Amino acid sequence: MTTKSRIGIAIALSTVAFVPASHAQGNTGDVYWRLDPSVKSCSMVIDPSLTQAQWKTFVQQVGAISSYKSLASTEPLGAMNFSVGFDYGRTPVDQHSLAWINTFVHPDADCPLGDAVSYPALRAKMGVSGDIDVGAYWTTAPKANYGMIGGEVKYRFSRETEALPAAAVRGSVTILTGVSDFDLEIYSIEVLISKTIGMFSPYVGFRGNLAVGTETTSKVDLATESVGVPQGYVGASCSLWKLGLAAEYDIAQVNTFAFAIEFRF
Repeated sequence: MTTKSRIGIAIALSTVAFVPASHAQGNTGDVYWRLDPSVKSCSMVIDPSLTQAQWKTFVQQVGAISSYKSLASTEPLGAMNFSVGFDYGRTPVDQHSLAWINTFVHPDADCPLGDAVSYPALRAKMGVSGDIDVGAYWTTAPKANYGMIGGEVKYRFSRETEALPAAAVRGSVTILTGVSDFDLEIYSIEVLISKTIGMFSPYVGFRGNLAVGTETTSKVDLATESVGVPQGYVGASCSLWKLGLAAEYDIAQVNTFAFAIEFRF
C-alpha cells in the first residue's frame, strides 16, 4: 500500500463522525432526549431550560472527553520527520443527565444520546528538532453542527538512560467548531515519562486542563464557565517500521479509552 493510499484511508476513517455511541430506545415512548426534525444528525443546541449547574457539568465533562490526548511516548519523531494517522476515543457518560439533554437535539426518536461518546480524529505531527514535535488534529460530525480542531507542542527535556525514563512536557489546545449557541476551548499542559522496552514504550503522565465554555445565544443568560479538569493517564506506544500504534486510558471525572494508528515518513 502506498503512502498516499494510507493517508486516504486515514482521512476517510476520520470523517466517520464525532458522534455519540448509542443504545437506541427507538420509538418505545421512553424518549428522554430533545427532538428537532430540522437537524439532520445529533447536534449541539442549547435548550432555554439549561441551568448554570448543568452548563458547568457539560463544560467539565466535554473538557475531559475532548482534551488533546497524548497517544505517544516522550520519544520525538526527529527533525523534519512527519506522521499522519487517526485516533479513536470512547468515553462512557450519563447522558440521561440534563447537562447532556439540554445541550443536544436529535432529528427523531431513533437518534438517542446513548451511554457513551465516541469519535475518531485525524492527526498529524512534525519533528521540529531532535527534542521538539508539533502537531494538529481535526474531527467533524457529518451532517451535524460541530467538530474539533487542536494543536500541540511537545518538548523532551530529559533523555532516557539505562536507569531513568525519558521525560517531556506538552502543551495543547482544542477548540470546538461549528456551534452557534456556545464556544468551548480546552487548554492543556502535561508532563509525561516513558521507558523503551524493545519495540514498546509504556508511558504515564498527568494533564492539567482548563475548559472554558461561553454561551453565545439569547435563549439563556449563563456565566462563562472556566473549569479545571485534572487528568491522569497511562498508555503504551509501539513502533513497527513506518507504522506507529498507541493505546491510552485517561482518568478524570469521566474516563476515556483511546487508541491511535499513524504512518511515518
